[in-house]
Amino acid sequence: MPDKDRKGRMEEQIDENLRRVYAQATEEEVPERFLTLLDQLRKQPRKADKTPGDGEGDAS
Repeated sequence: MPDKDRKGRMEEQIDENLRRVYAQATEEEVPERFLTLLDQLRKQPRKADKTPGDGEGDAS
């Protein structure tokens, strides 16, 4: 029985630690370099999906 109690306490401690780490990670600010990258990607022209036979790139 003592092993079950010990295992249960260890699992609770792991749960608490994981929740704490997750909470800290969600509270962190996004690094400036990622914001810059996202801004650059948003400014790029979107490329439409091209399917064969849609006339795009045909030399005829």
